[in-house]
Amino acid sequence: MVRRWGPAGWTAVALLTVLAAVAIDPGLRHDVVFDSPVLFLISWGPMLLGGVVAWALVKAFGNRAELDRRIAAAMQTHPINRELGWLLLFLVGFVLCMGGLGTILHLFGEEIGADLAMSASLVSRLLFLFTLPLLVMDRSGVVLDGRGTAMPAIALKVEQPWRWLGLIPVALVLGLVGYIYLLVPGSGLPEPSFPLVGFVLAFALISVCEEIFFRGMVQTRLEIIMGPWGGIVATSILFSLMYAIVRPYDAVSQIPGDGLVYDLGLALLTYGTASLLYGYLWLCFRNTWLNVLLRIGIFFILTPPALKNGMM
Repeated sequence: MVRRWGPAGWTAVALLTVLAAVAIDPGLRHDVVFDSPVLFLISWGPMLLGGVVAWALVKAFGNRAELDRRIAAAMQTHPINRELGWLLLFLVGFVLCMGGLGTILHLFGEEIGADLAMSASLVSRLLFLFTLPLLVMDRSGVVLDGRGTAMPAIALKVEQPWRWLGLIPVALVLGLVGYIYLLVPGSGLPEPSFPLVGFVLAFALISVCEEIFFRGMVQTRLEIIMGPWGGIVATSILFSLMYAIVRPYDAVSQIPGDGLVYDLGLALLTYGTASLLYGYLWLCFRNTWLNVLLRIGIFFILTPPALKNGMM
C-alpha cells in the first residue's frame, strides 16, 4: 500500500512531521516563523535546484532502469526485514554508545585538558554504522556465496560515466550554499589550520560511514518495502532523529539544543532537508562518493565557529 503513495504522498508525510514539531514547540515555532523564515527558504533553494538538475541529467543521459535492475538483483537474496531490524538495532546502539562514551571521554578529557568529543563520534560511527552492519550483512550472504558483493561494487566501484554526472548538481549546490553562507555575510572561508584539516578528515570518515549506512544500507532496503520516495523520506526522518538525539555528545552537530522536540524539529528542517537531497542523489546515481563529496563540502562551508577561529 505505502509503495503507491508516490512523491506527493511522501512529501505530505515529511511536511506533516515537520509541522507537528513546529506546532508542539513554541520556541521552534517562533524561530521558524519570525526569526529565520527567509534563511530556511534560501537554504532549501539550492537543495531543490540540485535535485531538479540531477533528475534532468539522469533523464537525458542516464540509464536508471538498468541501474535499478542491478540493485534489485543485488538485493534479491537478502532477508530485507531481518536486515532492517538489525540496522535499526545498530542505530540504537550508536545512540547509546555516543551518550555513554561521550560522557566518559568528556570527563577524561577534562582531567588531561583535551577535547575528546571527536574521538567518541568516530569510534561510535565506525563500530555501529560501519563495522557491525557490514559483518551482519556478510552473514546474510555477502561473503558466503558471493552474491551480496554486487551491492558494494555498485555503490563504490562506479564505472559508468553517466553516474559521475552527479558531480554537476553537487558542484551547483555547493556553489550556491557557499555564496549564501560565505560571500553574502562576508564571513569568508576558514583559515587553514591543523585542527581544521584534522576535523575535515575526520568528517570525511564520518560521512563515508553514515552514507554507507543510511543510503547504501537503510534507504536501499526501505525502498524495496516502501517505494523509492518512501525510502528517501523515512531514511531522512531517521537521519534527523539521530542527530537530534546525539546532539549533546556529537562534535559535528550544529544544533544548539533546547529540548528534544525543538532539536528534532530543527534537525528535520536542516539535516532532514539535506538528507532528502542525499537520498535523491543516491536514488539517481547509486554513487556513494557523490554524497560524501557533497557532505564534506557543506561541512567545510558551515565549519563550526571554533574551527574558523583556529581553535578546537
